[in-house]
Amino acid sequence: MPEFLEARRRTWNGPRADLEKWRASLPPHHELPGVKQRGVRVAFRFATGARATGIFLRGRPGPAVLAFHEHGGDFARGWGKLGRGREYYHGASPLKALHAAGLSVLCLDAIGFGSRRAGGYEGQQALAAAAIGLGWSLAGITAAEDMQAARWLAAQTGVSSVGTFGFSFGGFRAWQALALSRHVDAAASISWMACRADMLAAGGPFLRGHSAFHFLHPGISADYPDLAALAAPKPLFLRVGQNDRHMPETSARQAFDRIAAVHPGVDAGFHGEGHTCPVPVLEDAVAFLVRELPVGKE
Repeated sequence: MPEFLEARRRTWNGPRADLEKWRASLPPHHELPGVKQRGVRVAFRFATGARATGIFLRGRPGPAVLAFHEHGGDFARGWGKLGRGREYYHGASPLKALHAAGLSVLCLDAIGFGSRRAGGYEGQQALAAAAIGLGWSLAGITAAEDMQAARWLAAQTGVSSVGTFGFSFGGFRAWQALALSRHVDAAASISWMACRADMLAAGGPFLRGHSAFHFLHPGISADYPDLAALAAPKPLFLRVGQNDRHMPETSARQAFDRIAAVHPGVDAGFHGEGHTCPVPVLEDAVAFLVRELPVGKE
């Protein structure tokens, strides 16, 4: 990194996180998406005109969860990653675990994945450049879509409250949606929390490839823990692996402390593995959502 950028990285601390400024920076997101259902399959049309497909599994009347899939370098699949026992989940299926707990579960393909795949890493870079060139961002598009999906889920008959769940890229989206959306009541985020300066350090995760565009909101200078803390006092579950190659432990610990200073009730901690979602962590996340999500509408 050039020295002038390195100097800015070391010293730049954005102003206090501003929720309304963050919302205002996003693509259109204030209306319900158009949705077609056929059995458990759903097709969404968002306010931007973008389309996404996914799955909606009905559980018992009560809480529902908007589940976000990981990146994992696998662009061919989107929501389907959560339906199989992939290596990141040690053979467990997050969709099955959430649904088995009685929760309704919605999961959609994110832009660039599954039914929306656009050509792997090269296509991802092209999407990001096009979005920025047209006044939006890849991160902003995803955030706006997640807010609309949460709004739709909250409006469904028999749904009393909405939680979010995700690992890695999905983990980022889980806490982000909790902070941004008035329709999200609790979140379980696994393997995505650290401070921006550390992510941008030489050799850091953001400088290794194009995937960082999913996490960078142009014009929003507040750091990630400060953005996550905007969710307070809503229940928030955060876990990071002590050996996570993407989330340095010291940075994650600092981020946890900053969140806790604003949100004392945050359930944040570490597990002993790497960039993964061990079965006990998945079980704890599901139990957290079942416990914290309101059962009846107020």
